[in-house]
Amino acid sequence: MKKIWDIAVIGGGAAGLAAAIEAKRTAKTLSVLLLEKNASLGRKLAATGNGRCNLSNRACAEQETVLRFFAEAGIAVREEDGRLYPYNEDAREVAAVLTDRARRLGVEIQTNQEIQSMETLPHGGFHLFVTGSDAPVCARKVLIATGGKSYGQFGSTGDGYRFARTLGHRIVTPVPALTGIETVEDVSLLKGVRVKATVALYCGGRLCGQEVGEVQFRTDGLSGICVMNLSALVKPQKQAGRSIQEAFRDYRLVLDLMPDFDAAALQDLFRPVLQFPDAQNRDLLKTLVKAPLAEAALGRAGIAPDAPAAQLTAGQLQEIAAVLQGFTLTVRGLKGWNEAQVTAGGVSEAEVDVGRMESALVPGLYFAGEVMEYAGPCGGYNLHYAWLTGIRAGHAMAAALCTDR
Repeated sequence: MKKIWDIAVIGGGAAGLAAAIEAKRTAKTLSVLLLEKNASLGRKLAATGNGRCNLSNRACAEQETVLRFFAEAGIAVREEDGRLYPYNEDAREVAAVLTDRARRLGVEIQTNQEIQSMETLPHGGFHLFVTGSDAPVCARKVLIATGGKSYGQFGSTGDGYRFARTLGHRIVTPVPALTGIETVEDVSLLKGVRVKATVALYCGGRLCGQEVGEVQFRTDGLSGICVMNLSALVKPQKQAGRSIQEAFRDYRLVLDLMPDFDAAALQDLFRPVLQFPDAQNRDLLKTLVKAPLAEAALGRAGIAPDAPAAQLTAGQLQEIAAVLQGFTLTVRGLKGWNEAQVTAGGVSEAEVDVGRMESALVPGLYFAGEVMEYAGPCGGYNLHYAWLTGIRAGHAMAAALCTDR
């Protein structure tokens, strides 16, 4: 007779590992199968945080749950400006320790197992169809923890969205997040310029979010942590007669390049330069912003950089200040999946009991990690979400099975 697994976890990343470990910790007698399409578990996990593995952040919710999980796995943690890292700051060791922890608890790990499709059974449970195998995997409970589409080179190619959609779930359009933002305006002459700024994101005139930090100009747009955080809020949706490309242009980035001054104080900074008859307009901004950005700002204000500054009118000085404090760029798109740290969009939280991570549509089906629509800021928030939702799902699946017996 073919074996029926109590729990099958699809995906051996952070969320899948956390769920499998928590399920066995909750009920040791349950049979738990972890299926991973790569040759090893935690490939993306092993590369996170530039190899340092930013595990979590002190500001995250339910911190004690995740810290308990690390402690029980033997992962020592250190803190740096609120960010939590493994003490040795080696992401590969985290993946190895958790893989070993799962095996020691009795989780059956099968790698190189790519799930092609899945179906529900009439009396409960699931069939999972594996590439190259004629016989499906049978399981009472299934967790989809396949990740999103970011860093596809590590195996995250959006498989979970397909499975969820087949079973009736709505998928919020996935887009790259925590990534660079491409702009309609040509900023190629500003490539390499870095500036500390306040950056606001607007959609249709509505403020979506605001960040403070270093902005990095690229050939085709902007990057930097503050910009990457805002990228998670850029969520264009397809509409009848309107493309995604057109929807992107609803978004505007407004940079305050002089956030430490109000408009009057900023104009006061111009006055010493205006006293010199031979001063040029570009001289007004020499110690305020880097030269390429000064040229761009003056151009936007309609001011010739090499014209005499003494000839500027009060209105022109106001316009220069306004441009510096409202340097506006139109969003053309987001950098591709291979640059995105996470995916924004995914399985709608409205269709999931997020306390247990069980589907509200399909009994026995669970979700965890990046396959969900959640996308948090940089700094450990997204990895924390993977741990936390994996722990919730693992515990809930095990508890439900124990109650049924």
